[in-house]
Amino acid sequence: MDSEFNKKREKPQRTESLHSITKSSLAATNSSCPFLLSTSSLLDHENPLVETRESKVRQWTRKLPVMNLFQSTQALLDVLALLNEQPLQEKHRVQLLDIYRTPINTMLLGFDPLHLRQLPIPPAQREQVAQNIARLPLMLADGYKTAIKQGYEGGREPKQDSILLLAAARACEQLGHAMLHHYRLPYPLPPRLYLELHQLYRYAEHYQVLDCIPHAAKRVDDGKNIAMAYKELMLLAIVEPSRLASDEIVPSYELLGKLPTHVRIAPPHASSGKMNSFMIDLSKDHPPKPFTSLEVSLKNENLRLFDTRSLLKRLGELLHQAESPSTIPVHLSNIQLLRRLIPYLNASYQRPSPGKP
Repeated sequence: MDSEFNKKREKPQRTESLHSITKSSLAATNSSCPFLLSTSSLLDHENPLVETRESKVRQWTRKLPVMNLFQSTQALLDVLALLNEQPLQEKHRVQLLDIYRTPINTMLLGFDPLHLRQLPIPPAQREQVAQNIARLPLMLADGYKTAIKQGYEGGREPKQDSILLLAAARACEQLGHAMLHHYRLPYPLPPRLYLELHQLYRYAEHYQVLDCIPHAAKRVDDGKNIAMAYKELMLLAIVEPSRLASDEIVPSYELLGKLPTHVRIAPPHASSGKMNSFMIDLSKDHPPKPFTSLEVSLKNENLRLFDTRSLLKRLGELLHQAESPSTIPVHLSNIQLLRRLIPYLNASYQRPSPGKP
């Protein structure tokens, strides 16, 4: 990492804890934006240490020492910390973040706890690498959320401004990556993670872009609308992944990711299946929980019902097909995993007490 780009940013080693990015950004939630999105505070002036030329940033990311995760993850964290404080126009901010997103997604999606334990580095460095990788998607999401807030304060909407829609989709994606990574390690989920996801859903719902895919995402064939991404993550939360083995987290997420079209989200007054639904409070930092009528005020505009009845019906059909010799067989391990997940997707299921299988 001896490039001119990196020399420009030499600074003392950071000693922040795993969740420091979340804690340090809480002060920035009290802006004029009604959506409860925490972000880093922007500087009043441009920091000359921050590289904002896209070509230079691309060159720098290509030279990252990918075989040295300790060094490369720390370098990315340092750069993103500076970038997230830099006053930039939203489009430019998102374009720069998307450049950093490429190596960060590669690290996240290729992360293997077993491989990490086998690296010939001291145990303390292994733990630091795991923590660094856990912080990277939170840092990226922080930057994308800043663009959303800037757009709102500038009177722009994601329906007309595609860069804001892209920022919201990217923020949701990165918070989802953070959730998966924390469950795999396993680490406690960062504070406000559910709240931030709920608020991104609320943002997209408010501007009627839940089902819209950003044009930039379509071009690279990694597009997923916010509604689908949100449903997948809430389904994962419902099945209580802390009860799963580390190597079952991603397969469970991928299995559930094929089924969100069978889930319906609606305000309580617009749903007929209340007693077999989960409840989400978009203003709270909580996962969905089984609906309880005594706890619900239909006047609470933050409440949404997460209806899994159609999903359960579809899963029953899949299990029936798997048992029928006349149909194409479904992979055995997937069926076994599905059988374990299905009860948790039923809101009336009596869940085991914490700590019990």
